[in-house]
Amino acid sequence: MTAPKAITFDCFGTLIDWEGEIQKFFKGILQKYKIENADIVALQRHWENIQFDYIQETYRPYKEVLKTTLPMAFRDYGYPFSPQDCIEFSESMGNWQPFSDTKEALLELKKHTKIVLITNTDDAIIAETVKQIGVEFDEIITAEQAGAYKPSHKGFHLALDRLGLDKSEILHAGFGFKYDVVPATELGIESCWINRYGEVRPANVKETYLVGDMKSFALLVKGMAASAVTV
Repeated sequence: MTAPKAITFDCFGTLIDWEGEIQKFFKGILQKYKIENADIVALQRHWENIQFDYIQETYRPYKEVLKTTLPMAFRDYGYPFSPQDCIEFSESMGNWQPFSDTKEALLELKKHTKIVLITNTDDAIIAETVKQIGVEFDEIITAEQAGAYKPSHKGFHLALDRLGLDKSEILHAGFGFKYDVVPATELGIESCWINRYGEVRPANVKETYLVGDMKSFALLVKGMAASAVTV
């Protein structure tokens, strides 16, 4: 077991508090319309499913995805919203905050390997997101650059080409099982499922490694690097 030459990361849900930030935004909309006691988690997860299906269609910029899918989810629940709510949602993503363990873990990982993003978003959004994280990445691959959203393989192939590495030399880490672990496995790339919420494995696919947070992941990779030195 040796440390990979590069770790490719999912960003939103793995490094950025994707679910928490979306739930906070949706709750703010509902409070504006005096709707209390709504199941915000259920709404967010319903939106997530709609969004996942939507991005499998023709490629569209992610701001457009956000703007278009919010009404779909809110209408299904009978909740009010305005066109301005949709615009503000589409503009909010770059300000979503990282998990508390993200920056420290990434700085530790940079001591041992390259860190790379393969992210389902646009170039402009991820530029703002990286400012929130406060860590420089060795390479950033967006859906905008690949012309497709994960679980498409296009972003993974683009990352390998830019890094000049074989798939055996990288490790892909992500929170989104169907977005990240499944396509990495299909490509023969080792994966680590960063399962922050103890989710049940949603598909008959097995990740290479399983951890509960970024701090644990950094320790895992540090151990790989240390074992390589002692061999």
